[in-house]
Amino acid sequence: MLRLGRPLFWILAVGLVLAVLVTVRQLPPLVASHFDGGGTPNGWSSRPTYALLIIVVGALLPLGTIGLVNALTRKGPQLLNIPARDYWCRPEHGQEAVCLVRAYMWWLGCIMTLTALAIHWSVLGAHGSHPPRLSTGALVAVLGIVFLALGFWIAGWYRLLRPPRPTVPR
Repeated sequence: MLRLGRPLFWILAVGLVLAVLVTVRQLPPLVASHFDGGGTPNGWSSRPTYALLIIVVGALLPLGTIGLVNALTRKGPQLLNIPARDYWCRPEHGQEAVCLVRAYMWWLGCIMTLTALAIHWSVLGAHGSHPPRLSTGALVAVLGIVFLALGFWIAGWYRLLRPPRPTVPR
């Protein structure tokens, strides 16, 4: 399951780029790209700038985050603030920690990409009315799902990096 994060991220990132490129023409030349808490637009972008922003936030930012973790772990897990740090920073466990952290970061990238995709669909929906208005229900749903996904990711992080229980000899 851990190894599926990387290919899934690439599928989602390509899907995001394609979805944005296919649907961005449905938006007006001046896109309401930021909304206040009531769903009223309070920030605007040109269509190309909006599309670039969604792609950068949904594909390049996660890749940058994953790349940063890979760079920080090049010589081992010592530069990471991870659960059970004393255990994972021991020489005999360091490489395993690096592999686990690097693999798990792809799942965070998936969450980030899906968040950008959900935001894009919400913005498309907001432009279905005139003037544009972001649905409070859509905003609450997107934020709820993102926070739930991040909660599961964090719980998985702690579960993944807990030290193995010592085996009791019989």
